[in-house]
Amino acid sequence: MNISLIKVREPSVSIPEVTPPLGLMYLAGYLRKYRPGRDNIRIFDLSVQSEDYVYQNLKDSDVVGLSSTNRDGLYLSRIMKNIQRDNRNCSLVLGGPIVSSLKDELFDYFDVACAVAHEGERTLLEVIEKFDGGAGRYENIKGVVYKNGGAVFTGRRETIEDLDGEIPFPAWDLILNNPLSEEYWKRKSFAFFRVSRKYMGLFTSRGCPYKCIYCHDIFAKKFRAHSAERVVAELEHLNSNFGLTDFEFYDDTFNFDKDRTRKICDLIVEKRLKINMYFPNGLRSDVLEKDIVEKLARAGTRVMCFAIETVSGRLQKLLRRNLRFENIRNMIEVAVKNGIHAEGFFMIGHPTETRKEMLDTIHFAAGLPLHSAAFSIAIPQKGTELFSRYIGENSSQNLGEGYYEYSSAISELPPHEVRKLLAYTFKKFYLRPKRIFMIIRTFPLSFIFSRRFMVQILKWLDVVFHNKEKQK
Repeated sequence: MNISLIKVREPSVSIPEVTPPLGLMYLAGYLRKYRPGRDNIRIFDLSVQSEDYVYQNLKDSDVVGLSSTNRDGLYLSRIMKNIQRDNRNCSLVLGGPIVSSLKDELFDYFDVACAVAHEGERTLLEVIEKFDGGAGRYENIKGVVYKNGGAVFTGRRETIEDLDGEIPFPAWDLILNNPLSEEYWKRKSFAFFRVSRKYMGLFTSRGCPYKCIYCHDIFAKKFRAHSAERVVAELEHLNSNFGLTDFEFYDDTFNFDKDRTRKICDLIVEKRLKINMYFPNGLRSDVLEKDIVEKLARAGTRVMCFAIETVSGRLQKLLRRNLRFENIRNMIEVAVKNGIHAEGFFMIGHPTETRKEMLDTIHFAAGLPLHSAAFSIAIPQKGTELFSRYIGENSSQNLGEGYYEYSSAISELPPHEVRKLLAYTFKKFYLRPKRIFMIIRTFPLSFIFSRRFMVQILKWLDVVFHNKEKQK
């Protein structure tokens, strides 16, 4: 079969980060392993490719799989209509976080054959087998949302436990042996900076055991991980076969298994892999230990992010985040001392949050020895406890809401006041000579003069001046 997998994401100034579609590469690799030689699989990405180019290359597709988030829901609807206009015979299958959010009302928004919810490899395989002449019915495929009057969800599929044995390497070649790869390398990725232009993302574990109310539960709450040997084998494969030295890790909780984290670092050092590692996600910062941070540094870690969100003890309990702040500050200092660029993640606009609590978080962030920080607004997403408790389980999701134009007022301040404070956070944090010097000292010169750095500057300016533009 001719199978096309598309990452559906509308380019944005406020969220300029673009990364290779690792989830689609996992699905492609899985289909290759369990349907060897039976399919022609291609990957497209609307965040870096033109719509016309993608449409032109879908005319012979039997199945088109689309992955999207709630933010791009309106854009996704338009893309689907255009695909069906040019290829009426293809079957559309929807996946990604948007499916887990909108299972009950999916067909109110989208005209698709079916959708794949949560962990997708096994489910997509069975869906493809059905399309390829199989006698199976949707109701017999776990993890599928299909239309029968309304939306029917067949129930959550059991998680994949043996990640090493069942999950093959992602189909990296579909990106790395394709001119498409250059489109990622010249753009800003999730890491604050990279030493090399060329890089690839890795996902070494699945599932987060923590219960923060603002997170989706896509990969379940049980932590499952590739072995340290498998992780390092992936690094070696990408290094020796594609010449890559830079790697970003997108796990939810990379360091949950501390011994595995130590062993990955030790193996990298033992094998003398000369690589650069970036953790723009996935480190539970309050359970880091000094020796782990030092091992990560020796193994080649360049950027490490510390997700703090709020300094309010009341909100930490309400959000079920429950961080240990005293350890976080210590680990930031250890990271900086070992030459790692330390970035903090913070959110304002939490449910019932007061102006004072927002300002406390802003001032706390500004006082930390971080090189950089990313501030965002708590926007409830359907499928999370945050949405069901503070917006309403039966309420509709506002698809297409951008980084700033959100309508949910769950804090004590109206949305426009929260946006003003967001702009203030960037000024308060960055407009300090010591901070500017710290940032420049960690940057490679090649990054300072790159297009990617200019995109970062534009993002900052967009945050600071966004309200003024909207008020004109």
